[in-house]
Amino acid sequence: MKNLKLILFFITGALFVSCDDAIDITQPSELPPDKVYQTIDDMQLGLNGVYASIPGENQIYFTSLFTDEVALGVSNGGQGQDGELAFLLNPATSGDAANMWLENYALINAANRLINGVENVVVDPENEEDTARYNDILAQAHALRAYGHFNLLTFFSEDMKNDNSLGVILVDFVPEDIYIQLPRNTTGEVFDFIDTDLAFAADNLSGIDPATGEAYVNPYFYVTQNFIKAFKARMAAYRGDYATAKTFVDQLATGGGPTLALANKTQYKLIWTDASGQEVIFKINRSNPGGNVTGNFSQFWSSVNTTVTGSPFFEVNRALFNLVNSSSDVRQKVIVDASAFGFPSYVLPDYNSVSNSVYKSRDVLPVGKYPGSEGLSMLNDVKIFRMSEMYLIRAEAYASMNDIPNAIADVNRIRTARIGSSANINPAGLTIQQVWAYILRERRMELAFEGHRYVDLRRLGVLAGQQVDRDPRDCAFNGFCTLPTTDYRFVMPIPRLETAANPNIQQNPNY
Repeated sequence: MKNLKLILFFITGALFVSCDDAIDITQPSELPPDKVYQTIDDMQLGLNGVYASIPGENQIYFTSLFTDEVALGVSNGGQGQDGELAFLLNPATSGDAANMWLENYALINAANRLINGVENVVVDPENEEDTARYNDILAQAHALRAYGHFNLLTFFSEDMKNDNSLGVILVDFVPEDIYIQLPRNTTGEVFDFIDTDLAFAADNLSGIDPATGEAYVNPYFYVTQNFIKAFKARMAAYRGDYATAKTFVDQLATGGGPTLALANKTQYKLIWTDASGQEVIFKINRSNPGGNVTGNFSQFWSSVNTTVTGSPFFEVNRALFNLVNSSSDVRQKVIVDASAFGFPSYVLPDYNSVSNSVYKSRDVLPVGKYPGSEGLSMLNDVKIFRMSEMYLIRAEAYASMNDIPNAIADVNRIRTARIGSSANINPAGLTIQQVWAYILRERRMELAFEGHRYVDLRRLGVLAGQQVDRDPRDCAFNGFCTLPTTDYRFVMPIPRLETAANPNIQQNPNY
């Protein structure tokens, strides 16, 4: 990498503090952004670093523990018991909030260093190829900066549907003063900024791989027009702007291309070993660079591998498993590792009637969604946007219009692909709350262990009359079986390191 070191900053009250030096923003051996980028090739290297900064795993892990996706595993040694499994979430001790704050601002910082550092790159306006490449690189950086801000709003905004509520700190610059103390922008201000970034990206994306000069072979690894549409659809749904959300889902459904058709059962299984990109709109590439001994999901839910003998700390919560407990549902042996079905003792049909010790030792349901790839256990790409989510967003849009038949039709699209048409829901006689409940239930099954459940309960729980739903056998050890979705803990706290050093930032309510 030509004189390029991408500096990642911890987010504290000073907003950005170098991991290597708490005083100097730029180390003596490093170049400032305006000196780093001299050519388009330099820009491409910088963009590679932005992609490497996209977070995902910690959001998935936190969501799985705090909601109702996991339960204590047979090899649990105390993990999660005094934290997420007890619904404990506070500014001082919750590493989940600090991790997500840090990771997303690190992504934003990496993008800003590229966007604001290209003033010395000279492009001949007569050279159409170089001009397109220059614009495309910046477009991707703008889109990823927008994604970082959106992730922060998703977890830290007081109310994503209220533009006047407190959002997060909007950062569109590379800080020169490490002691800068910025207040939180409003949610609306941050969303406006995201919209501007996405508009720039949509106008400047070429869809051409700069390495080959041709269309991307694996477009799901890159910011594309489909990425922008999926991003806008999710963002609009979170804001309650369902007319806009439906517009973008319609565009993806009709013009996204054959690879966005819902995966058949064979393809669906291959998605999770990264052997198929069917229906995947965007995922983070987590390839093995060589020499790795652990995967990116290692030791999240188990210490060795995803099988029943892989020492699972956490297993799939029985309440979730019971929803997919049908051999016809292809998701069954994806959500739960297939090894659990090889021995009768690992999935107990009479689990409610056995003793606690038998239940813990014999009803073993290891998390199977990230089994590994490239010969490395628990190394997998992180799926960010899939077409199945888009159809469920459109189902929300129809439900918001009280269009029950079309809302259920989109839910049934997923059920037909995963189970078969015999499992489809009959919309006749359903109330609108029941429709919302079916949508939320399908999202729970389809998007399990992809980092959605926490925000889904916050968004849709009241509409669906649903809340955290842990199986009684799985929460008997501590009694924390449910949590109303109106609880303040469905908005994460601003980390204490930030609020302690930055008097201008306001904490979220009740923390």
